[in-house]
Amino acid sequence: MINLIEKNNKLNSNVNSLNVTYSRTVNILFGNYPYPEKIHNFILEIKNNLDPKMKNYTNVKGGMTNWDFFKNKKEFNDFIIYLINKHQNSHPHIFEYFLEKYFIENAWGNEIKKEDSLDYHHHNNLHGILYLTKGCDLKLPELNLKITPEPGDYYIFPALVLHGFEKTKEENNRYSLVFNIGKNDNSFDFYKKIENINKRL
Repeated sequence: MINLIEKNNKLNSNVNSLNVTYSRTVNILFGNYPYPEKIHNFILEIKNNLDPKMKNYTNVKGGMTNWDFFKNKKEFNDFIIYLINKHQNSHPHIFEYFLEKYFIENAWGNEIKKEDSLDYHHHNNLHGILYLTKGCDLKLPELNLKITPEPGDYYIFPALVLHGFEKTKEENNRYSLVFNIGKNDNSFDFYKKIENINKRL
């Protein structure tokens, strides 16, 4: 659920995106992945595959799998196909011909325990979060918004949206699957073309 940070007004939950104009206009796409058994399986995958080397190594001051853990997993690909089918009419600029225009740059799992935090940061590309459990709010200070996780809720942000949260006081662990979407650059690369020709000679 998306709420204002300073005012706790509920927003209309029957829409699947939100345009926010605060210091700039941002479109946030959101919805719910209605497959509890798949959500449960994602949680188990994260719990069983936390990478000790990743703990507190990134902006996530908590537990993480490696960056690409979910990238080529069938269950995650099923979720991406769900997003394409669900949103290609409402958001064709992203999801129409998605597999030709974009690629999954990385996809990982997070485990947030009491006293863990997320340093405020942004991504240079489309950024998605699938919440697997309830837990601490994600704050978007530039937009004056906070997101309260519910199992199955997902959000896709455009590039450069600042987000994070301070040390959580929540007793229960929060699990989420996080991914970055890169854009295929189909522009002609002269030097790459020469390189490929030389390889064939």
